[in-house]
Amino acid sequence: MAIPNGTRFIGISQEVDLTERKSTLLNSLTEPYTFPDDFNASSYLSYAGTMLNFGSNQLSPLGGDTADFGTIKDLSNEHIGFVVVSQDCKVASLGWQWAANISITTAAGANKALTFKISTASVGGNMNNPVLWTDYYITTTVDTDTAPYPGFVEDVSALNINVPAGSVVAVTALSPTPFDNDRTLEANVSITLESV
Repeated sequence: MAIPNGTRFIGISQEVDLTERKSTLLNSLTEPYTFPDDFNASSYLSYAGTMLNFGSNQLSPLGGDTADFGTIKDLSNEHIGFVVVSQDCKVASLGWQWAANISITTAAGANKALTFKISTASVGGNMNNPVLWTDYYITTTVDTDTAPYPGFVEDVSALNINVPAGSVVAVTALSPTPFDNDRTLEANVSITLESV
């Protein structure tokens, strides 16, 4: 039940009989709520990351450009960026934005379509082993010929990506071939998790 903003509360012990004995007018202006049942609103956790060296041939073990969350990317492909999840969650949305100062069209060269995946794994394993990861492909793609500075936000809740506590989650962009421009290029990522 949604509780309207500005609603005021008076605490009444659960032992008190709440039978309405006021006038019809006053009764129509009040609504009983029970704590905590009516106060369990969803909470969200959002994480921001960066994909450095975007489109290079330095692919992560997940097969593309994987976002780093709060770390400095090594130029090699010896690690994967991910978020360690400490409470049960499901993935709610994913955002991505080209962040380089040159257009993605100039950087990529002609006719490349980027796809994206969200991957999950359990903690305690070699995160560089792609066999340990489960991949979920989102529906949004980016055509490098269409928009010079593309970005998107996609609601991915329909994918039902459950991420239990003690798991990790990663975001990877996939390009069919490396970009033509070998400059250091960046894209920014955000992933939003809903506590369950």
